[in-house]
Amino acid sequence: MPVLLGDMLIQKGYLDSTQIEEILEYKISNRSRFGEAAVKLGFIDENSLPKLLAEQLSLPFLDLSSFHIEEEALSMIPKETAWKLNIIPLFLLDGMLTVATDDPVDIMKMDDLARITNLRIKRTVARSESITKAIENYYTIERTTSVEKQELIADAKTIELTNSILDDAMAAEASDVHIEPGQHKVTIRYRVDGLLKIVKELTVERGPAVTSRFKVLAGLDIAESRKPQDGRIRHETRYGRGIDLRVSTYPSAYGEKVVMRLLDESKGGIALNKLGFSKKTMEKWENIYGGTNGIVLVTGPTGSGKSTTLYATLTIKNTVDVNIVTIEDPIEYKLDGITQGQVNDRAGMSFSAALRSMLRQDPDIIMVGEMRDLETIQLAVRAALTGHLVFSTLHTNDAASSYTRMMDMGIEPFLISSTVRGILAQRLIRRLCKKCKREETIGESAANFLKVDKDTSIWATGKKDCKNCKGTGYKGRAGLYEILLPSEEINEMVRESALSDEIQKQAEKEGMATLFEEGREAVLSGKTSVEEIRRVI
Repeated sequence: MPVLLGDMLIQKGYLDSTQIEEILEYKISNRSRFGEAAVKLGFIDENSLPKLLAEQLSLPFLDLSSFHIEEEALSMIPKETAWKLNIIPLFLLDGMLTVATDDPVDIMKMDDLARITNLRIKRTVARSESITKAIENYYTIERTTSVEKQELIADAKTIELTNSILDDAMAAEASDVHIEPGQHKVTIRYRVDGLLKIVKELTVERGPAVTSRFKVLAGLDIAESRKPQDGRIRHETRYGRGIDLRVSTYPSAYGEKVVMRLLDESKGGIALNKLGFSKKTMEKWENIYGGTNGIVLVTGPTGSGKSTTLYATLTIKNTVDVNIVTIEDPIEYKLDGITQGQVNDRAGMSFSAALRSMLRQDPDIIMVGEMRDLETIQLAVRAALTGHLVFSTLHTNDAASSYTRMMDMGIEPFLISSTVRGILAQRLIRRLCKKCKREETIGESAANFLKVDKDTSIWATGKKDCKNCKGTGYKGRAGLYEILLPSEEINEMVRESALSDEIQKQAEKEGMATLFEEGREAVLSGKTSVEEIRRVI
């Protein structure tokens, strides 16, 4: 009979009796297994658990990256079953199928496999991440044996076309690439400076090969076109720069649409003073992030630059005497000297689970990619109350709405007022092209919108044949920022569950510059156009 996991961990010096009691209490109250409870409480790293279980049960522990998996074994278990049970079949010998699992304690899972395959099952142990990767790699190969399909994907013209799509997107400083199948053509669009534009059109015959090529590069199953898939590509451009792409597919009436988000590592190193902060706003932001505890929130819609602002701020806070730990979905840019974690729901690495473990890593500063649920916010509040500085994001339209959003999610108002150091709401605007922008007298409609005199001089888009901006009138982007620095009056309003409109009025009364006011100043100073502020705000 194998030794109990708890006894083994005590013998090895991983845990003491007090920790064992805490794990057992959590195990009983949450109806979980001992190992799961130990990981949830942060006493054991989740990557270490499979190896410890293998040792406890006297089972082999495998590194699947160097293990050859037999096609005969793959044919025994459907890919859907492998995904569902998170196992990978390895080889078949003497009527016994050997599989790798990250959860060797789950005997019912093995019974299910025996029933499905009508074979005896032998267990080996591997990490969840390596099993997932093996499923993606081996089943893709095993299920795409069509000679025609493989030749089309490997066709020189297809390879050249897919490479040029990515290289050109990089050169255009695009943030996203859209490949959209239609009835008569396949359209390729780039999102540049926040707006989509058509850059290429393919025939309906060429489109599927390009889509399949990107799916192969991203490690996706090209035989599966009925449901969405997600993956990642690392591409070396002809300009000598490497770039990561987050790939997403979505079934549509005329085939799969592919969207790729370009994660340019160089953008993660943009300095805070290059993001478009005014001097007054920067001083307020420095006051907020300069503390040692509390919650700092950055809010705004998707694509408003929240991650870039957080990365730039963390870079300033990243000194040798500070321990910074993050949990992100996904990790967009790698930062030296900062421990960055990636959300993996299949492996139990949610924002809340990671944050719980993170607190045992002796952090000074924590960054949580997004406040998605009540448990995550509760843990962030607890971290702030115990002396940690916590950065995170929310999806709200303005700074004041963040308070009511947190209340709506179930956080007590007095806890919010006690922990929130400040809130930054932001948008991204396109900058007017410096080469062709022109000065003009404002029109009546624009004057009424900006609330300025009708004879005010403003800047507008210029030449349609300008090579610098390719006739768009805009080149590059900058941020608009609204900073709410809570006063005692505002905190009192929060404790009394005031509405966001009331908090907004009080913040403006205390001197907060709104997004609209920042936008108006951007127009009057020649940074952007009235049309751009109308679009964004």
